[in-house]
Amino acid sequence: MTNKKMIDLQTLVEETGAESGLSFNIDGILNESVNLEYDGNVAAMIGMILKMCLEMSEDVNNGDLKQVMIKNNDGIVVASKNQDDNCIALLSKDLSKMGLLLRKMDSIFNN
Repeated sequence: MTNKKMIDLQTLVEETGAESGLSFNIDGILNESVNLEYDGNVAAMIGMILKMCLEMSEDVNNGDLKQVMIKNNDGIVVASKNQDDNCIALLSKDLSKMGLLLRKMDSIFNN
């Protein structure tokens, strides 16, 4: 994802069966969203989570953070970032889509 215009967020959401998605930077500045209410707030919160996990990863010498998965009783959020700190997050209420979301995000970010 070197160029954020290369990612068609609507197509990504449709291909994965996610309910919604967003594109933002690690500072939580929203670029685009699909099917998401309060998208600016969600981008800010996921950006903060990514930043905190990045710092933790550096503190324990585990290398550069690439992806965070949040699973709860009602769904899953998969958020990935590239080396330029551009981020994509997909949200799904169907936990059975977890593998597809993770695999698709890995292919986008070439992890």
